[in-house]
Amino acid sequence: MNPRAAPASPGHVGATARTSTPVHRRPAGGLWLLGLLGVFALEFFLFDQFGARRHTGVYPKWNDQVQYLSDGYTAWEHARTSGFVSALGETLTNPSAQGTLHDTAALLAFQLAGPSRSAALALNGLALIAWQFALFIAVVRISRRPSLAFAAALLPLALAGPWENIPGSAYDFRLDHLAMCALGVASATALLTDGFRSRGGAVLFGAAVALTLLLRFLTGTYFILIFAGLLAWIVSTADRRARGANLAWAALVAFVLAAPFFWINRAHIYEYYWIGHYLGPESAIRNQNFGVGRSFVFIIQALAERHLGGFFGIMALLGAIGLALGRDRREALGARATGVVGLLWLFAPATVLLLHQQKSDVVVSALAPGVVLLVIAFWLRVAGAPGEGHPVAAVAINGVVCSLILAFFAQRQLRPADAAATFAHIRQVNTIADTLFARIQAAGLERPAIGVDYITDCLDAQVLRVICYERKGVWLTLDRTLPLGIAEPDSKEVRARLERSHFVFLTEEAPEGIYPYDRKLAAMRPELRAWCETNLVLIQRFDLLDRRMALYQRPEIALLPNR
Repeated sequence: MNPRAAPASPGHVGATARTSTPVHRRPAGGLWLLGLLGVFALEFFLFDQFGARRHTGVYPKWNDQVQYLSDGYTAWEHARTSGFVSALGETLTNPSAQGTLHDTAALLAFQLAGPSRSAALALNGLALIAWQFALFIAVVRISRRPSLAFAAALLPLALAGPWENIPGSAYDFRLDHLAMCALGVASATALLTDGFRSRGGAVLFGAAVALTLLLRFLTGTYFILIFAGLLAWIVSTADRRARGANLAWAALVAFVLAAPFFWINRAHIYEYYWIGHYLGPESAIRNQNFGVGRSFVFIIQALAERHLGGFFGIMALLGAIGLALGRDRREALGARATGVVGLLWLFAPATVLLLHQQKSDVVVSALAPGVVLLVIAFWLRVAGAPGEGHPVAAVAINGVVCSLILAFFAQRQLRPADAAATFAHIRQVNTIADTLFARIQAAGLERPAIGVDYITDCLDAQVLRVICYERKGVWLTLDRTLPLGIAEPDSKEVRARLERSHFVFLTEEAPEGIYPYDRKLAAMRPELRAWCETNLVLIQRFDLLDRRMALYQRPEIALLPNR
């Protein structure tokens, strides 16, 4: 502890833990840590070799990760031509609207393992392990119970959201999962501050906050509320001056580390979040117009069903039962501080998402770290202080909890990602990408333009660019002429962009689209088909996920046999 830190109060968590911990228990903590490292190795192996690989053989679904994969692959290509250091500097300074560290992390991963989606998704697995490790260190420090800390470290594995075949999961290289894990690390480091009595802990917390901010700029709105809540908590205590100074140190460290990057990206942040989310034309389309009550229900339902899941709740209660059986009825250690931090990490993002006019169940994952800490606080409360031993029943139940969590995680990695029929359709996109790649290479096109008449996560030019890179190792430059966005386009602009396209994907039969762009292009379909039949060459018809599609190309492009 910093020598200038305030003296511990009689009920201070750290002081109680230090005086009540028998020296002979310390080696056991090392054994628990060693066991946890073994779990981490098994966890990463299962995720990397089975869970992630269910997704890397097909196109990167759910749109958003295409941007982040593209940033990572662009950085790697820069490293190949200009050197690693130059590429690293570029990843840290190139303009970005959502966050600035995803391509930096991807570049580091590619440097070690080569450029691939597997390497990118490995970052998701490592981020979760970092959160789990931070939880173990924090809980073992405040409770002096390695067995409880071990169970706490496994708790994030019981979450439903990371292991579902959905946007924002651990199988999706986008900012949601990384930000959730970074928020989890920051919440655990907040516990290491001894209620901000430790200057060193406060500095570490500030660095964790900065890392989270740079991973996802949106978390800045969460931390404004979190720091306000921490200040209110500290002001209510007797040693408020020393603790408040350490909180200021944490804020200063976070500001110094993150502010330069926010300044570099200020224009893009303003354009994306303020214009795009509130004033731009697409903001009205994405606005569900929920009132406060409906927004609250939406967030609670998304949190409970999509991100936590029933299994998480069962493990939380079963773990509490096991700990209650082993308690010795003395003072609980760390429960209050853990509960305060958990509440702040739950209510700060919940408040922001409640007031935001656009509702997305994907970003609700930001609430998960707060719930995890509240469960741990509940466990600490029912466990009491460490005693000389635990009843056999308590040890058995805790063993069952850990075993069930690991079995749940393993089952999620080994199960099929999609139904066989759906998987066949998804894999067909690889064949389409191979066809385009062969024709582009044969024709020597330097900047081929691709148009699609509906919003899709599999035929868009940027998606096809990523697929070709992952399958062929060539970073093409593909222009997206269509779509223009989700808003209804001008008919004249559609025609002009169609004429500039080298390849056009045109729907022949499909259900009604959900976006104004889809509906406008569906209304123009007879005109577009007539133009394509007159000016382009039909090279392929195919069925793709409930759509009957036709692929056209310019007549001057070599007519290769379809594969």
